[in-house]
Amino acid sequence: MLGCGSEEPPPDTGFEPLMGIDASQLPYEPCAKEQRVGAFTIQLDERYTSVDGQVYDGVAPKDVPVELAAEGECRLFSSSPPQCNPACVPSSEVCGAGNTCLPRPVAHDLGTVTVRGLLVPVQMRANDVTKHYSNPATTRLPHPGFEPGADVRLSSSGGDYAPIQLRGWGVSLLLGVSNPVPVRAGQPVLVTWQAPDVAGSALVHLDLNINHHGSNSEWIECDVADAGSAVIPAGLVDDLMARGQSGFPTLTTTRRTASSVAIEPGCVELLVSSEVRGDVSLDNLTSCSDASDCAPGQSCRPELYCE
Repeated sequence: MLGCGSEEPPPDTGFEPLMGIDASQLPYEPCAKEQRVGAFTIQLDERYTSVDGQVYDGVAPKDVPVELAAEGECRLFSSSPPQCNPACVPSSEVCGAGNTCLPRPVAHDLGTVTVRGLLVPVQMRANDVTKHYSNPATTRLPHPGFEPGADVRLSSSGGDYAPIQLRGWGVSLLLGVSNPVPVRAGQPVLVTWQAPDVAGSALVHLDLNINHHGSNSEWIECDVADAGSAVIPAGLVDDLMARGQSGFPTLTTTRRTASSVAIEPGCVELLVSSEVRGDVSLDNLTSCSDASDCAPGQSCRPELYCE
């Protein structure tokens, strides 16, 4: 006979409710950047559906940007990773504030990660070396891998950290995104897409970056209602443009739900998403891979624009 308090718990079905609400009403709760130690993504692409993720034991300073300005639903961020002198050991350390070398975050094993609510349940084990999780080749995931409005559940069996459970909502494929998007000084940026029949608990995340190949790193992020259009304010756009431009600027538009859970080292999030990466047109800037992309007499700069 089992002694008092030693009864075996019921098996984890993976469908224990995290919140007593319908999945279409889940709050939009991505991890704060300074707390995010990992993420799992269920990505609905035009050609495939994928599941992957990875969890670390800390947050690297380079992954925590500084918020420079905000207006409405949009934020202007800057990332300037600190440079230590003497330099840190690249294989095991990263540079932190105050010229201090910190341990480099290491990926960890969460045990078996199970995703239900897809058309085919997925079970994943961490890669032995990288501890990265991805949909195994033995599980053929149909495409699309889930129905719009699906109640998606992710759970881990527990490994280096206690078991976690996360919920998501099945977004529909993102279609009709304006491309290219003109970005002009003194003007707001209008982004349009095909609104879904049901928005559910999803928002649309915008990421505008016009200086991928420059010496500095600033960008604008917005989380807006999935209503078919949104505007990035002119003031933030002007501030971004003044900080530098380089070749092949982009606007990434992502329809997504976001939920998160706290674990010992920080926050882990689940994103169910459909993403489109589009081009940006800038006045007086021509992107180039080499001089053949430029007009006669011009050269292709290291920042990948013609001059």
